[in-house]
Amino acid sequence: MSDFSSQLVSLLEQVTASNNEVIKAASARLQKEFYTNSAAVPALIQIMQQNPSPQLRQLAAIEVRKLIISHWDNLDTNLQAQIKNSLFQSTLQESVQIVRHASSRVISEIAKNDLPERKWDELPAFVHKACLSSSVIEREVGVYILYTLLESMEATFIDRLGEFMPIFSQTLSDPQSLTVRTDTLLSLGKIAEILDADPEEEYTSMFRQFLPGMVNVLKELIDQGDTKVIGQAFDVFQSFMWIDSSIIGKAFGDLIQFLHEITKSDNFDSDVRCNALTCLTNAVRYKRMKVQGLRIGSTLTSSALQIAADTMDEIDDEEEEDSVPRLALRFIDILSSTLPPSQVMNTLVAEIPKYVSSPNPNYRRAGLLAISVAAEGAPDFLSTQIKFVLPVILQGLQDNTVEVVTAALSALAQLATELQEAISKEHEVLLPIVFNMMDSQDPKVSKAARNALDAMIESLDQEVIVKYLDALMTRLIDLLNRPDGDLAGKGPVIAAIGSAAHAAKTDFMPYLNVSVQAIQHYLGPSDVESELDVKGMAFDTLGAIANSCGKEAFSPYAQASVEAAYDAFQSQHSRLRESIYLFFGTLSKVYGEEFAPFLPRIMPEIFKPLDQEESGYDEPEEDIDIGNADEEDPWKNITVNTSLAIEKEIAIDTIGDLAAGTKSAFLPYMDTASEKLLAYTEHFYEGLRRAAITSLWQTVGVIYNIANPPKWEPGLRLKIPLPETVTAYSAIVMKATLESFEAEDDRSTATAICNNLSESLRLCGPGILGDSSEAIATQILIILKKQHRCQTMDDEEEEEEDGDAAEYDLMLLDSAMDVIVALAAALGDDFEHYFKTFCPIILKYCSSSNQTERASGTGALAEIVNGMKTAITPHTTQLLKCFVHRLSDETSEVRSNAVYGYGLLAQYSQSTQEIVGTYAKTFQRLQQLLTVDAENQRCVANILGCVARLCSAHMESVPLDSIIPVLITNLPIQDGFEENDPIYRLIVNLYKLQNPIIQGLTEKIVQGLEALFLKETEEKKQFEFDQTRQEVVELLRYIYNNNPSLVQSGSAIARVIQ
Repeated sequence: MSDFSSQLVSLLEQVTASNNEVIKAASARLQKEFYTNSAAVPALIQIMQQNPSPQLRQLAAIEVRKLIISHWDNLDTNLQAQIKNSLFQSTLQESVQIVRHASSRVISEIAKNDLPERKWDELPAFVHKACLSSSVIEREVGVYILYTLLESMEATFIDRLGEFMPIFSQTLSDPQSLTVRTDTLLSLGKIAEILDADPEEEYTSMFRQFLPGMVNVLKELIDQGDTKVIGQAFDVFQSFMWIDSSIIGKAFGDLIQFLHEITKSDNFDSDVRCNALTCLTNAVRYKRMKVQGLRIGSTLTSSALQIAADTMDEIDDEEEEDSVPRLALRFIDILSSTLPPSQVMNTLVAEIPKYVSSPNPNYRRAGLLAISVAAEGAPDFLSTQIKFVLPVILQGLQDNTVEVVTAALSALAQLATELQEAISKEHEVLLPIVFNMMDSQDPKVSKAARNALDAMIESLDQEVIVKYLDALMTRLIDLLNRPDGDLAGKGPVIAAIGSAAHAAKTDFMPYLNVSVQAIQHYLGPSDVESELDVKGMAFDTLGAIANSCGKEAFSPYAQASVEAAYDAFQSQHSRLRESIYLFFGTLSKVYGEEFAPFLPRIMPEIFKPLDQEESGYDEPEEDIDIGNADEEDPWKNITVNTSLAIEKEIAIDTIGDLAAGTKSAFLPYMDTASEKLLAYTEHFYEGLRRAAITSLWQTVGVIYNIANPPKWEPGLRLKIPLPETVTAYSAIVMKATLESFEAEDDRSTATAICNNLSESLRLCGPGILGDSSEAIATQILIILKKQHRCQTMDDEEEEEEDGDAAEYDLMLLDSAMDVIVALAAALGDDFEHYFKTFCPIILKYCSSSNQTERASGTGALAEIVNGMKTAITPHTTQLLKCFVHRLSDETSEVRSNAVYGYGLLAQYSQSTQEIVGTYAKTFQRLQQLLTVDAENQRCVANILGCVARLCSAHMESVPLDSIIPVLITNLPIQDGFEENDPIYRLIVNLYKLQNPIIQGLTEKIVQGLEALFLKETEEKKQFEFDQTRQEVVELLRYIYNNNPSLVQSGSAIARVIQ
């Protein structure tokens, strides 16, 4: 052995020592003196082949792999040939499996370099011979080399699949070696990935035949109990969840059933069940339509609930982030948000009662936690089940087991967040119970109660929260000021103060000083994570207080709060930084352009995380790998910083808020901001794409408002051109949005894109369309046909139950309808072309078996009429038929939208005879609906608005003497306040016509308007158009002048007419 090789051996021995200083010194010498020399390659290979120490042989193999890429081509061709020939024999003769695997990977590393250039044509033949050898060791080596080649050289082997598929048909059922069978399974996983990139029907058909054998190998591995190998095998099946569905074919259902059986059985190890649960979760997430087509959602939901209940004892193990019960609950979460309520929520509603009534507290806890995790995925469904949900929650709150009580509080907090209106109506029952639990002696209960209280009070109406405010704030401030050392409990208290401020608005003013002074104690310097969490909540609450009380009231604390936020910016704690971003975003809304002086210090900090990478490769220390790992995982050092990704998302959201708040003062940062935001519209993380697109459209709105052009008028030919600054910038944003839209595979992001397009069209009008209207219409039509990429995550269409859809799908549909409505409003008469495209498919939605789809379709047609106005006339017949038919729909929301649409059609269509011909029956139906839908205040408002429109459009065809008194009796409306416009325009007009019927109802009209103006605030405007309000005020002045006794001094009317 040469001196070079001897020194190399010596240094490798030192690297395997236990002394860190020795390791570092040896590593440094290897890097500087040996690994820069091409001679290290043959020397390391010799050590790998001949050294008596298995550990050194393995280490030499690992190290030489790293040097192949830089030194191999520098070696003499004869030496290269000698090395390659020797590798075959030495690998076959190696007695230690871990070293054989390391040596096999050296072969594949050289193959990566030589095979594409036809410098190692002997290799495939060697591998083929080894795989089919009569020697078990040789078969193991051959299959493993083939696996490593497929892993690292997918593209090279696409054309050679025909050579290897027959090999796998034998090795997958190798009679002597589970290792051969396992490595064949892993190899077939790589084959599946190759077929996904370049599908060939011949090979795809052959691959499907392997699936039963692959499942059998997984079963064997589970029986053997080798956790690491089982994990690798599950990874193969995991990959099936996002490759082309045709590769798996009809075996998908059998695979789901197999995984389902594993998850249910407590005979399997927890790791095995966790792997199976993860596979099932990803199957539902990425093969949604295939799972839905199997009609097994109910079975999976039932099993997940049972699993969570049976293993609930494991859920409190903080060291096990992915325990069986946590994954089972996560599975319920994904099921509820991905599959239709008929397959998931109906099952939960049917089964949870037996769980919460069980004598086993684990079952009661599981039932409550299932409600908690399912709430986000199906809030609309749960809102219809409040009579079922509320008793379950109340029962849990009264349980004698702490864990069950905390589960009930957790469920209540989630429901309060997702079902704000429904839960806030129950405040008289729920708030006192939760209020008392805040002082529980058990810290888990008190903390959970404070979290629930925080969620509940945020959604309360201002007039409701004021009833509790004094007692609530007294208790919260007392809890916050207690020197009990319960830092974990302080965070929810601070958050609850913020929620109280948010709900109370200006009524929070008396509590501003005492609240801020108490909170400021938690803004001091700290590097303790729990203290930083509380500090973040403190900034959240300060923002809420500032927003509710206004800039003048908050000004005494603004400077100190901002300085504390500046100091906290230096923290590496992502949650704290996110809170600071949100705090500054809120202050910019409160102070507007007065916040501009703070931007020079804030913007660099907000831009900073956007320049960092969330993913990267963590190099091992000194580039030396030590240990007894069987093989190197090419992904093991790839890291994704999830917390940084979320911090970026909040930072991007804040950019939009700062721009909207500071307006023209933000312009110096606009170029940098837009450049960074545009880059994130193509990011792999959907949250960042969604945030970037939303903030970009916010900045479009800012530039539009700064330009302050005249109000736009509808039409493709712009009657009022946009300023060049708006046109140029919106064109850039529109281009990026449409590119993202077409490729988007996330439903929530596609929904956000639709929302941004519709909102921006309403603000800026047709001028921002440019030449994009066709492209927008194309994407919207694809969504309506349920063929958009985000709706078809599977690669083949499944037969879908008619009208059966998850709530997230319905949200996407509704947002797409909003884009159509916004286009109709922006284009007016010019929407005719698009109407012909969209109308047939929207009419189909109006007849869907799904009530939400019917409501969306009917509502969209109504708003399209409102946008096209008289241009809708040629389509009167088909729309009239639809609206009249839906007046008798079984669902209140659909009827309400049909009422609204019918009224608008009567107002705008010039097919007078056709419209008036339906008046008599329609008035009868509207009279019935006033009783049937009396509880639906939005529907009542639409009925009264419709009646007003019918009267205004064709007064001569309406029996005013019987209609007008009913209309006035039902005023004021309690919801849908934009309907006040047609109602009071009619009333004003009747007064102008000196109609005796309306004159006789003056006192009732004044009473209704008094109630209306009592509720009027800046946030709760009672009229859509200022002109209508002004006409009403003039009418009241007229009434007052003629009959002053009808207007009491100090009344709301007296205030508005003065």
